[in-house]
Amino acid sequence: MSDQESRSQIELAIDNLMRRDLISRRTFMRRAGRGGIAFGAALTLPALLAACATPGSSQKAAALKWLNWPAYIDIDSVDESKYPSILAFTAQTGIPVEYNEGLLDNADFLSQYAPDLRAGNNTGWDVMSPGGWVVERMSRNGWLEELDHSKLPNWTANCAEYAKGLWFDPENKYSVWWQGGITGIGYDPNLTNKEITTFDDLLDPAFSGRAGGFSDMRDMFGLTLLSLGVHPADATVDDVKKAQEKLLAVPEGHFRGFYDNSYYDQLAKGDLAISVAWSGDISQMVLNDNPNVKFVVPDSGGMRWNDNLVIPKGGANLENAHKLLNYYYDKAAATMLSEYVGYFTPVKGVSEQIAADAETARAGGPDASPDPETADYYDALAPTVVPSEDQIGNTFPDKELTEDEEKQWNDLFEAVIGA
Repeated sequence: MSDQESRSQIELAIDNLMRRDLISRRTFMRRAGRGGIAFGAALTLPALLAACATPGSSQKAAALKWLNWPAYIDIDSVDESKYPSILAFTAQTGIPVEYNEGLLDNADFLSQYAPDLRAGNNTGWDVMSPGGWVVERMSRNGWLEELDHSKLPNWTANCAEYAKGLWFDPENKYSVWWQGGITGIGYDPNLTNKEITTFDDLLDPAFSGRAGGFSDMRDMFGLTLLSLGVHPADATVDDVKKAQEKLLAVPEGHFRGFYDNSYYDQLAKGDLAISVAWSGDISQMVLNDNPNVKFVVPDSGGMRWNDNLVIPKGGANLENAHKLLNYYYDKAAATMLSEYVGYFTPVKGVSEQIAADAETARAGGPDASPDPETADYYDALAPTVVPSEDQIGNTFPDKELTEDEEKQWNDLFEAVIGA
């Protein structure tokens, strides 16, 4: 099999985006704001806002407060404090949203909010977006509201099978999938001076002081275990000790840092030549901040994951929170989001809609001239929003850790990031 054939769809799509002379993400969004291109279900953003508007709806409702990860929402290019899909939600429901990108690391998130959740206090958030293992921990401790699926008809109608019934919430009692992706390696070939194919490339002494690790124990140990030929879901504590030994053998100072979501800026501006990375972040980086950066799933495999929408106990607005969860399972809203963030969607029909939007952009119409550059953008993006057999075949989920295992793994990891 050739190198080209063996690469995953998401790698090829991102590579295609770099090789073509495409519009930037900001230009893309600006054209959308002027009504110049199709935007999910063949609607421009102004048309979608108009279609969603509810007669007599009021902007005086109490704001719904949502804590999410950075680089995980569609952003208006003219005013980057505005989010088009959230504006459409507000137009439809009359509910304003206070959106915060302060979720940077799953373990830190859990540590920060556990005291209030344990005490039954209001966390200050109506909706949160943690990873799967955090959902399991929060639900086991009774810290999450049980979802009322009668208020989530869009989820019932549109949720893809691969986004249902996952190990951490097998009946979707407490969570619905937000977005998913792959943990692999991001790098700038202008700085590495070679193509990256393996996890061990990350440890190359040539990149000393310019390599980035992750502060997420599961991601970092997961990639290391895979490089040792061990599937994370099957790993024993002895396997993790071997992974720890491999990372501890890396000379001090090789890793510039072990990052949460802050690795993004370091890699985009060239302070890092190579780093552990999340797939959707790199697709956004290519389109917006650094067109040279590439994403690769190491030949030994990458980690596959998803983040989830949950409602914390302790004072969250249940009615409005359910409306937000339901809204993002509407195909038009999900397409608007996916056409920007490039992560795996849980909503059926989104990749097909993106492909249709490509044809609309290519053909033009009575109010818009053909736009082949935007069509190319859509064509490259469409395969990345649904996990393919190729991606599933070389990516692996986290292990379902017992509390005792988790403590042992965490203790081993603390020695790595503290070294």
